Amino acid sequence: MNKSDLNIIIGIAEAIFFVTLSVLAVYLIISLKKFLDSISKIENEVIEISGQMAPVISDMKFITEDFKEIAEKAKIQFNKIEDVSENVISKGQAVVNTLENIQLHSKNLLDNGVNFISAISNGYMTFKNKLSVNSYNRNKSVI
Repeated sequence: MNKSDLNIIIGIAEAIFFVTLSVLAVYLIISLKKFLDSISKIENEVIEISGQMAPVISDMKFITEDFKEIAEKAKIQFNKIEDVSENVISKGQAVVNTLENIQLHSKNLLDNGVNFISAISNGYMTFKNKLSVNSYNRNKSVI
């Protein structure tokens, strides 16, 4: 092989190298163009989605205001229920106290009634015994 053959081989290799490099550069440019187109589509979709989100966000504002109003009304109702339950508890305690007083007075009346009946019964028995003793003594003294 001589010098001219080597120059031809080097020339062909350089030509193949530059063609391959050119093809790779074109492929890189096409790939970058596709990548930029994809990013552009994503950007457009994000813009479109954000445009669609504006009414949703606005509706969410109204919904949160409604929830706030419902929560405030619930607090008011809870306070009313709490007041009513406290009132019911105090009335219940008053009823229990009244029933205890009635029970105490009824027990006292019953005890007094039993004591009265016992006293009358004992008095009657004592009177009867006294009459029978007196009658026995009279009959004994007559004999």
